[in-house]
Amino acid sequence: MPNLAVEFNLIEDIAGTPGGFLNQNNPLNIGDRFFVQVLMRDIHSNPIGLTGSAINLNFEANKIQNIDIPFNPVDDNSPLVTSNFTLFRGGTLNNINGTITDLGGASFPDAGLGSLLGLNQPEQFSLMHFQVIGKGSSNLILNVDLSQTNFADGTLAANDPTNPSQLSQIVPIVPANDPVTIPEPSLNIGLFILLGVIAVLKKQYAKRV
Repeated sequence: MPNLAVEFNLIEDIAGTPGGFLNQNNPLNIGDRFFVQVLMRDIHSNPIGLTGSAINLNFEANKIQNIDIPFNPVDDNSPLVTSNFTLFRGGTLNNINGTITDLGGASFPDAGLGSLLGLNQPEQFSLMHFQVIGKGSSNLILNVDLSQTNFADGTLAANDPTNPSQLSQIVPIVPANDPVTIPEPSLNIGLFILLGVIAVLKKQYAKRV
C-alpha cells in the first residue's frame, strides 16, 4: 500500500491568479496562461507528515514556456516550492530544453525550521506558471524524486515501491491546423460602401454634364 499521494493539476489563470481546474474541452490559444500545481499528502494509516521532497518536470518547449519571473525557488515567498520547506530550497529551469529539475526543499520542524506538509490533507508542494507559445496539445511529465521525499520519522518514500513516482497531464491547446476565423462583413457595412460608391458616381456624372 502506498504511503504517499501526489496530485498533478492544471489550473486556470484568472488575471494572474490561480482559478479552477483547466477545462480539457476548452483548448488554450497562443498567449494564454495557466498554472501547474503539485499537491502531496502523507497517507500512512497514522500520518506523520512530509519534511522534504523534490520533483522534475518535462514539457514541450516549442508549445509552452515557464514564465515565473524570476525563477527563484530559493526565495521563501516563491510558490515554486511550498513555504513549509525553508531548507535546501532550489531548482533549475531550462526553457530551451523544456525541463525543471531538482525543484524542492526540506524542513526540520523540531528545530523550528519550516513545518510539515500534507499531514491531514493534500497540500500544495509547488505552483508553476506557464504560457502557450505554439499550437497543438502538449504533454507534461512529472517525476517525483522519492529518494528525496522524506517523512517526519526519517523514512523515505522510496522505501515503498508502490508510491507514485511519475504522473502526466495533457495541456489542451488549439490544433496546429486550426484556422483563423475572420468575421464576415455585415450587410450594413456593405450597404454603406455601396451608397458611397453611388454618391461618387453621381458627382462624376454631374461634372461631365
